Amino acid sequence: MTSISDIARTMRARMPWPVGRKVLVENDFPRGRGWEQTVTKLGSDQLKVTGNIEDLAAALSEHILCGEKLSGFYNVDIEVLDRVRAKVLGMDVEETDFSRSYPAALTEDQLADQHSGFVLTAVSRTEDGVAVVFSSVRVVTVREEIEPEEISDELASLLEGYEEIVGLKTVRFQAFDVIWIPHNGSLIDVRVDYPAGTHQDVAIAAHARIVDAFHTLVDELLMAETVNLFPLIDRIYNDPSEGIVVELGFGTTTASLKNEKMRRKQLDLREEQYHVGGKAALTSPIEPFRLSVTWKRNVGGGRFSSPELSLNSNARAAGGIDPAIRNVVIRRCMGQADYEFVRSRIEHHLATESSAEQKN
Repeated sequence: MTSISDIARTMRARMPWPVGRKVLVENDFPRGRGWEQTVTKLGSDQLKVTGNIEDLAAALSEHILCGEKLSGFYNVDIEVLDRVRAKVLGMDVEETDFSRSYPAALTEDQLADQHSGFVLTAVSRTEDGVAVVFSSVRVVTVREEIEPEEISDELASLLEGYEEIVGLKTVRFQAFDVIWIPHNGSLIDVRVDYPAGTHQDVAIAAHARIVDAFHTLVDELLMAETVNLFPLIDRIYNDPSEGIVVELGFGTTTASLKNEKMRRKQLDLREEQYHVGGKAALTSPIEPFRLSVTWKRNVGGGRFSSPELSLNSNARAAGGIDPAIRNVVIRRCMGQADYEFVRSRIEHHLATESSAEQKN
């Protein structure tokens, strides 16, 4: 059985604290103030817990499939999906350091001994689909606040007057990238691990490589071009019933570019007074090119999750003949139910766009 210390260490590496705290609460495990205190508490020999370690490991497994991902989608023929799904379900996962440790990640020392490339780590069947999980070693730059007591007196005198001291640290981490084959529908997901600090170019390169690794695994080429998700920006922004818009980048008829954010995420930018007033002063609609939207989902016991979807482009690309977004960022998912909800909203608006094109 995976130890509680390894589970806590892996959770810390991949879950934002607001998500991890809720997962621990859901599974009756104690928490400290932030990840550092929590990992120390969960690793204590004196720890007494009421929760089940297997349940917490299952929650971690869910997060590996859907948490903090940069996702792209491919339309694939249903018959091909059925054939490939059956093929992967019949595979035996080779025993490796990655598969033996799963769902816990390897330590940094263990990762240093791993070769580059993607290693099949798990094949997991759920109620919604089949996940093919690959592990690889990746590098990320982490931004950490440095406490004053951790600094020498000599250095502290040089930094006197600063309200916050931040350090950037490059760390090696284990990425869990997922090919998701749903039981229903024709969209395959490619879900690349995208923790805070990961450069987008690194994740996009990983996306291409994981597709190649999957094609090699199943000995079949089935994913050609990702679905263009750019039309979802307008569709979601102009649907007032669709979540809470917390960030919007857009161009105006006055040739200005705006990027607006809501500091309090329970407030919808669509209804913010300054935003509404600014739109009313224009002679034509705004042209959004970046959007982040979050939803408030009841997870029971008076608690809520807040999955977030971000579609990111720029004004130059948006002004082109055929603007495209090939990946979206899906964050803050507690588990599979959150991700599947966001995915269902993506599918809904893609279907709406498809219907509109057919009418035209």
